[in-house]
Amino acid sequence: MNKIKKLLGGLLLAASACGFCSTAQAGVIQIETNKSSYQNGELITATLRASAFSDVLTGFFLALQYQPAQVALQNFSFGNGFDDGFGSYRFSSADQAGGSLALEEYADWAAALATLAAQQNGSFIMATIQFKPLGTGQFSLNLDPAYLGLLTAGGDLQTPEWLGASFHVTDGATVPAPAPLVLMCGLLLLLARPRQTGQAS
Repeated sequence: MNKIKKLLGGLLLAASACGFCSTAQAGVIQIETNKSSYQNGELITATLRASAFSDVLTGFFLALQYQPAQVALQNFSFGNGFDDGFGSYRFSSADQAGGSLALEEYADWAAALATLAAQQNGSFIMATIQFKPLGTGQFSLNLDPAYLGLLTAGGDLQTPEWLGASFHVTDGATVPAPAPLVLMCGLLLLLARPRQTGQAS
């Protein structure tokens, strides 16, 4: 009986350890923009970069969140970190009204892991997204923690850490010069005019 209890205890411990490994955090997904400040109407380019992972990744799923009243999604494209040369499986769902872009990509089940490792090389771009600002102000891009995961070559589903991005959009219109400065310039012009001297008759 004691042997059976020990065996069951060992199995439960192994299962718990396996479950812990499969849900442990691994890697970082960082949202990066090509600039920190934009003019209204200028195209905003953001990239999703994966780094700090210890195993070859074979897939991911995430949902990018943005402010739909402030920026409009223009287009997006996937990277090549999960394509060993024979393609990958890609899925997307855009919700402009809700301000969300869900992306998924998975390597083929027979993908060459050595090729994927070379493609990823410790850090790689998962996707590139472009937005157009609809106004001015301070905006941000974030990930939905409830829909976020990385798949590893070992078959683990892991939850990465993530870093959002913030940027500023300003009005590109020319700002008129303050009135006192205009008056001062006019006064200087008057002083610079040559004086005319008259002669008494």
